[in-house]
Amino acid sequence: MKGFLKYIFSLGFSLFLFALNGNSQDAGNKEYVIINAKVVSEDNQAIQGAKVFVSETLIYAVTDENGIFTASIPERSKIYVEADGFEPKMFTYQEYANADNIFHLEKSVSLFGNKDDVNIAFGKIKQGYLVGAVSVLSPVEIKEYDNDILLTDALIGRVVGLYGESNIRGIGDAVYIVDGIQRDISNIKLSEVEQVSYLKDANSAILYGSAAKNGVILVTTKRGEANKQIINISANYGFSSSKEIPQYLSSADYMVLYNEARANDGLAKQYGDAEIENYRNGDKYRYPNVDYYSDEYITTTRPFFNLETEFSGGNDFATYYTNAGWQRTNSHFIFGEGENAHADVFNIRGNVDITFNPNIKSSVDASITLDQYYGPVNANFWNAAATNKPHEFTPLLPIDRIDPENELLLARKNDIDGKYLLGGTQAIQTNSIAQIYSGGRMTPRSNRTFSFNQKNIFNLKSIAEGLSFHTSISFDQFATYSQAINNSYSVYEPVWGDDDMIVDLVQYGLDEKTGTQEVGEADYIRRIGGFAMFDYVQEFSDVHYIAGSLIGNIYTIKEGGDIQSNKNANIGIRFNYAYDKKYMLDFSSAYVHSSKLAPGNRTAFSPSIGLAWVISKEDFLKSSDKIDYLKLRFSAGIVNSDDQIDGFFYYDGRYIQSSSFRWYEGQWYQNSYISEYEKNENLSFEKQKSVNFGFESLLFDKMLSVNANVFWSSYSDQIDQPTTLYPSFYEDFIPYENFGRTDYSGAEIGVTLQKQYKDFSFAIGANALYTNSEVKKLDEVYNNDYEYRVGKPEDAIFGLVSDGFFMDEAEIESHAIQAFGNVQPGDIRYIDQNNDGIVDSEDMIEIGRSQSPISYGLHLKLKYKSFTLFALGNGRIGADSYKNGNYYRVDGDDKYSVEVLNRWTEETKTTATYPRLSSISNSNNFRNSTFWMYSSNYFTIDRVQLSYNLPEKLNRTLRMKNSCIYVDGTDVLRFSKNKKIQDLNVGSYPDYDGGQPYYMSFSVGVKVMF
Repeated sequence: MKGFLKYIFSLGFSLFLFALNGNSQDAGNKEYVIINAKVVSEDNQAIQGAKVFVSETLIYAVTDENGIFTASIPERSKIYVEADGFEPKMFTYQEYANADNIFHLEKSVSLFGNKDDVNIAFGKIKQGYLVGAVSVLSPVEIKEYDNDILLTDALIGRVVGLYGESNIRGIGDAVYIVDGIQRDISNIKLSEVEQVSYLKDANSAILYGSAAKNGVILVTTKRGEANKQIINISANYGFSSSKEIPQYLSSADYMVLYNEARANDGLAKQYGDAEIENYRNGDKYRYPNVDYYSDEYITTTRPFFNLETEFSGGNDFATYYTNAGWQRTNSHFIFGEGENAHADVFNIRGNVDITFNPNIKSSVDASITLDQYYGPVNANFWNAAATNKPHEFTPLLPIDRIDPENELLLARKNDIDGKYLLGGTQAIQTNSIAQIYSGGRMTPRSNRTFSFNQKNIFNLKSIAEGLSFHTSISFDQFATYSQAINNSYSVYEPVWGDDDMIVDLVQYGLDEKTGTQEVGEADYIRRIGGFAMFDYVQEFSDVHYIAGSLIGNIYTIKEGGDIQSNKNANIGIRFNYAYDKKYMLDFSSAYVHSSKLAPGNRTAFSPSIGLAWVISKEDFLKSSDKIDYLKLRFSAGIVNSDDQIDGFFYYDGRYIQSSSFRWYEGQWYQNSYISEYEKNENLSFEKQKSVNFGFESLLFDKMLSVNANVFWSSYSDQIDQPTTLYPSFYEDFIPYENFGRTDYSGAEIGVTLQKQYKDFSFAIGANALYTNSEVKKLDEVYNNDYEYRVGKPEDAIFGLVSDGFFMDEAEIESHAIQAFGNVQPGDIRYIDQNNDGIVDSEDMIEIGRSQSPISYGLHLKLKYKSFTLFALGNGRIGADSYKNGNYYRVDGDDKYSVEVLNRWTEETKTTATYPRLSSISNSNNFRNSTFWMYSSNYFTIDRVQLSYNLPEKLNRTLRMKNSCIYVDGTDVLRFSKNKKIQDLNVGSYPDYDGGQPYYMSFSVGVKVMF
């Protein structure tokens, strides 16, 4: 495998160098001449702002208000010209010299021009011929005013019908297909991508078989263009600032409240008044008050920078595109090994296309991403910050407070800057602070992704004009592992004297630096896929458009620990027809195969159909001065999918080991085996039936665009073990069956208004999505009608309804019995929904929704001369969340946060907003209920950027095509009733990222094109 990867990488790199060399060698041998030329339309009107590229060079020019440009070019060079609204064209020397240096460009036909190609399943189509519900995002256009770094960050809030970054229509996560194969996009940069297509309905996505269940997101990376050589360099530097920092109580305050909690439980105080006073005002080393979020340990800001370079170009034989970048994020820690911690992401991509002859074209793509983290080993700092109480131990013991003759002090092998020893206790012999100082260094933790594609196109026009044969094979490997040098270390428990001096030490552990590098945490994901396709595209007399495809597609994914790969195979067929660019038909279907189902039941046919009508071309609308374009579309389909089946052999009976039985007076025994579930060879695919109706329009001389859809989807034959169909004693033999059903319906709309007034232009856009769901069939039996999930949203949250606090024993006596342990005044009171005198799990009702039924995005772009201001935001309406974790639900001897300050006491009973404290586990107060629920509605400003394009004269002087400087902000502001809760992250992830605060980021950058 290593040899194969090395060969592929070497081949791709060699092709890139070959193309680059071919692009430059001829130009270097030619003499230069000055050309003065004019770019005009077909009716000889001057075209201002046309871009002029000289083949095989970096020479570039832009036409002035008279359509004129001047350039010094190699003699007899080809010249490539492009302008907004016109078809780009390559001019040979003979063409423009014989026309007195006049370059004529043809106007583009709206939606059918050279730049109107839309990537769809296994191919491309002009936007005007689209039938299905497809949204398109152009990162190339976005990068002109928004220099967001990662593709994932750029998706939210921009796309009609997208919920978050990957959930289409709020129904479920779509599959990402990157250059032909399912891939992770977390490290793909926005600058690498040419186009993102969102295949939202069954008709547009169904050719991907089972993977099409929730829609498909196609990511197409950039490729070089012949005779158009470009170099892009961009860099930015900035800092991230934490939004909200957890606030915990001090040692003394904790002790006071913990005593109160014990008193509530009828227990004696644990901390005396004198001890509490010492921890409040005494020596900080003897009576510690450790705040993990203080500036002793972390900084609220951390710097980062990003560098990106792009090289593209080529000639009629070979084109290339290369992207290379480096992104670094520094640490939030300011002590020990954490002070030098940082994360680096290196990426390089090379895409090469070769035209061997008019009938054979090939491409080779390779990309590598290396994500590395350097820092302390297994520090668990964020877990400690959320759980370690402030008084438990002193992290650092000052050496100048220790008896200088102490034997342990003199024999020490490790200290901190000659000033401190690591502190601890018998119960706490390792801790996150000591670990960051002396536990060792991760060198590094690495995530490596290698991707490879090889594609071929064979022109079969000798058989039939417009016929071609395509092949593609793709490989993707993700590997992760850690390298670390682990040290052991001693901690010391002090024995304090009367004068706050340390008179003795107790040592725990040993100081040892082995220098041995350990490798661990290894895992991998490997993806292999490919397809072969016959494709036919032909237009007749500019009236009839016919396209058809026959596709065989296969894809496998295997993760570390899997016994076998997860496979997705299907045969697809597509037929497109359009008449006069007015009436359109798309019949796309797939014959899917699943290795997860029983032999004889592993295939299914998934059909779909799409219809479109460009009604604005009809006579009754053609003359309208308000409607420029209006297309109605309808699609319907059935997708058979095995994605819900998480594993193999669910159709077969499975037996598992149970308890052993003995005989011969217990001397002999044998393990017993019982059924886990019975076989069901009729287990079949889940079916997604969907209907979509929509329209897209351009209005008022293309000033306003509106795109909308209404949709309905039914997910039936969902796989479950329906226990309600069988008697209770049969539970070990219940097979998996196609049983459940959930329906979704909703609507989406996107609106953009844009206009230009001389030097000022603006674009304002909004999109909104409404999705509702209803559980139609589910395996469930309850005693009360309100407990049933059928008839309610799929994301419904069920819980108890809080009715305040119990104020006294009399209220407790008169209330229904709460079956969650003994309750006292100050505990949460719940409503007895069925009035049976007992509050238990049968009193849980629908109290909220976990997913917002309404989501929306807004964007604004203002441009005046060389200045551009851009802003992007997104919002959610109608969802709820729980306050989870021990920051909010403080139980037993948990660390106390500021949340408990307004707790219930006899003195605060009428104003308290938090239940009484308890030093033992309280199963009554921390149940999921309306008490802990909050509205998660919000609107966030995700991106703001102000850019300034440097003067054209300066660009020409510095031989640049264009350049700009900018300042930007990410995750800038949140508007929400519960902003503090949503912006707060209290984590316990045992590494370097999981529990760190949420950040807002600001940077300044520069972007240059040569």
